[in-house]
Amino acid sequence: MKIINLCIISIIFLFISCNGQDKDKSKIVEQSKTKKKMNTLKEAPYNISDEGDGTKSNYDNLSLEFINKAKEILEQRRFQFPNEENFNLRIQEVFGFQLSEYKNRIFALQPSMFPEVAIRNENFVFIQDPSANSPEYLNPDLLFHFNSYIFYNTPVSYLWLQTHEQDILYNLVIHYGYNKDKKLVDAVFKKFDFNSLSNMEELIFKDENSRKVLKKNIFDDIENIIYKGPVEDFSYAKEGNGFLRVGDIIDKISLNPKEYFEPDQIKAYLFERELRVGIQGDIESYINKNKNYKSILEKNNYYNLPKLKDYMEVIYQSPHDLEMENTIYTIQDPDGFTNLRKEKNSTSDILQKINSGEAINVLDNSGDWFLVKTKEGKEGYIHKSRIKSD
Repeated sequence: MKIINLCIISIIFLFISCNGQDKDKSKIVEQSKTKKKMNTLKEAPYNISDEGDGTKSNYDNLSLEFINKAKEILEQRRFQFPNEENFNLRIQEVFGFQLSEYKNRIFALQPSMFPEVAIRNENFVFIQDPSANSPEYLNPDLLFHFNSYIFYNTPVSYLWLQTHEQDILYNLVIHYGYNKDKKLVDAVFKKFDFNSLSNMEELIFKDENSRKVLKKNIFDDIENIIYKGPVEDFSYAKEGNGFLRVGDIIDKISLNPKEYFEPDQIKAYLFERELRVGIQGDIESYINKNKNYKSILEKNNYYNLPKLKDYMEVIYQSPHDLEMENTIYTIQDPDGFTNLRKEKNSTSDILQKINSGEAINVLDNSGDWFLVKTKEGKEGYIHKSRIKSD
């Protein structure tokens, strides 16, 4: 009986031991998966910033005193902290970062000495005045109203920021490209200097992996707010100043294409947006200077940009085309007539005889044989020595 009991105890002990080992193994596997996942996540791009005097700030090490004080201020103001899902969603909508792709729990949102900083787990954005060198000097109003506007679009907070911290508010549109609040975009555009090349570049580009990426979402606002919508055709251009420096930006892209992500597509997109409001001068000038650009567009199916395709296929005329259009061509042959040939040689089939002095339409004047069209509508070739141009 004692032997049986001893066996039972041994079996129970073995079961407990194995079960414990299984749990330990499961925990190790889970830890390994978590570690592997963390290794695939990216580092926040702006957490380490150069202060300009040889020193650097690392926002991964932002003082807990500052964070706790900021949280305390928000709690005292009865700020409703968003849940993690809504926090991440608004950070992506407003600032353009999907936090789940990054490993950092503290996330600087722009490269500056005093950036807005997303505090994950606590679910708020830390922001401070440059003069706030200790937690006691944080600006309670700025913290509260900034977070209230970012996460809840609170009208009172919008008005406070508009009155007291206009630059910080407008920076959401200009730097981050946030445009879901149309009243804010409209307010920004009313004061924005579209004639400033540097301002315009900041408005339409963001830096990503050391290259400039186009912020396409802002162009609908420029079109609708500045130009009051697109044109119906190419017969006129809308009044506005939103695209004053686009030609200069395109020239910069052409000179330094490696600084931009997909430079050819960017140029085509900028031309498309200009054409949508009837501006044709920049693309006409660019194509006249860059003879191969038309073939590049054709090869890439105009990057699926409909206005650009319509303009190139229907409206655009090269200086050569205009010269041909404005030149009068007539037949001049000592025999009193010349032959319209089917091919580019003197033994080819004769399609028609054309009398000297008769006007013809030259379709292509490259080479020794011109492609022409007669008044009867026939097309064929005539040697250039038999054609006079005025």
